[in-house]
Amino acid sequence: MKDIMKKIMIKISLAAGALAVMAGCQDNLWDEHYGLDGTVETRNLMQVLESMPEYSEFCSVVKRAGLDSVLATDQTFTVWVPDNEAMAGYTVNAETKSQFLENHISRYLYGGVDLADTSSVRVKMLNGKSQDYARENGNYTFAGVPVKAEEIPAGNGLVHGLSRIAPFYYNLYENICQEGNGTDSLAAFLTSFDEYTFNEEKSTAIGKNALGQIVYDSIFDFNNDWLRRYGHLHSEDSVYTMIVPSDEGWKKSRGRMAEYFRTFGETLKDTVKSLIIPDREYAVSTALSDSLSEAWMKQAICMDLVFRKDVDFSSVPGDSLASTSGNVFHHPSYLLAGAVEEPVSNGRIWKTDDLLHKPEESWLKTIVVEAENTSGRESNYAVISSRSSSATLFRDSVSEQRFIEVTATSENPRQQPIVQFTVPNTLAARYNVYCVFAPACAYMEGVEADSTKVNFYLNYVHEDGRMYEDEVIVGETPTNGSTMTKMFVTQIKLPYANYSESPFSGPETQDNDCVKLRVQANVARNETTKYTRTMRIDCLIFEPVIE
Repeated sequence: MKDIMKKIMIKISLAAGALAVMAGCQDNLWDEHYGLDGTVETRNLMQVLESMPEYSEFCSVVKRAGLDSVLATDQTFTVWVPDNEAMAGYTVNAETKSQFLENHISRYLYGGVDLADTSSVRVKMLNGKSQDYARENGNYTFAGVPVKAEEIPAGNGLVHGLSRIAPFYYNLYENICQEGNGTDSLAAFLTSFDEYTFNEEKSTAIGKNALGQIVYDSIFDFNNDWLRRYGHLHSEDSVYTMIVPSDEGWKKSRGRMAEYFRTFGETLKDTVKSLIIPDREYAVSTALSDSLSEAWMKQAICMDLVFRKDVDFSSVPGDSLASTSGNVFHHPSYLLAGAVEEPVSNGRIWKTDDLLHKPEESWLKTIVVEAENTSGRESNYAVISSRSSSATLFRDSVSEQRFIEVTATSENPRQQPIVQFTVPNTLAARYNVYCVFAPACAYMEGVEADSTKVNFYLNYVHEDGRMYEDEVIVGETPTNGSTMTKMFVTQIKLPYANYSESPFSGPETQDNDCVKLRVQANVARNETTKYTRTMRIDCLIFEPVIE
């Protein structure tokens, strides 16, 4: 973890160093910008600072870090200088340049004129951090520290005196990765996605080694797929609010969620019993099953920790708040109960020993399978047509305004139409299962109403690792020929998770179609004058039972 932090800080220091020596000038003349009268100051910032004994301690640290030559260039800077009293007790360390000096020096000019029409401006420092320069009731502050009244001009910038050292804050990612911060479990998961790629184009060749190979002053590009998907926590230009579990909070979440992500492993047998009905067998309690369970559970713990911007959870529009995963939390202030706020440079951290996300709003959500989606759908003895409800009174009743019409290809009662759906992303949880049917008038108004009877067959991996269908489930009632029918199928406790759509794929995988619901018309030969064998299916619903 320490090496990772060094790499991050090295990259920040390199970027800041490059920024400090870049050529550039401001469009406006310094004296015009600040409207100062009298003799124009020709001494550079370093010379001005050295002439002021009250800032001698700061000057000494600047020289030791080698930044005196930077402040003596013709580049423009604003220096926010702690006086000697503020510097009392300060000890130079390995992080002095990036966390102290470059945290008090900014490119370009910042003075009272910048706050003439606003109460605060964000100032980008040489270390890449941003600090607030603010005005309130005629008084000025920098990073919350009072600024002395006098603005001290130099030929290449401006000096502001401070009565205290401005605080340095890690960004979200740096904070989480700090050793001894009590967040090692989360840090280990997030940094497992870190990748550093050598950038030859940006690197500088500085010679050859004994083998004649080119040696570079190397630049590496940083990438992290988790950060790219859920939030650039390492970026000083992005602002997020993040709920951060302590190691204790991580442990509690694992204990609470482990049973839901229990899964199976390798395929031992894969056959088809008849028609489209799979008959398989899987290994249980193997290294693969343990690895998949662990990966899915960690992903679920972390997927709803990050929220865009600096958010007040107690006052959000509509009293609902979406995490960067897209999941929506209602009355979200409950998420912060018992959490402790920690300042960071690019947002806000709420550290907690208890992640309080409601499962049904986060990782145990209702699963809806749209019948019109062909992926994972199979059929037999049937012709399937996609229908739209957009031009009928059912436009708001039919999910996604589309459903399928399943018609028979034979009058043989032993060959009644069948359609089978794969149900993705199921957990080892209890579900209420529903099948929603639409009437004929949902796509063509004025047609004669009809009704059908159906049977259901649920196929999943059982406790012994075998995947097979349970006994037939007879539809509780015929469908309604004039209105939508949400038919209860069964309540089922699935023994294993089949979490098939994790956003991060790895080398370890399993079959992703291990929960299936088969729907078949069930109209006897002597019932065809009363019922039709045509089924109009809108969607399947697997609704978790929160226990």
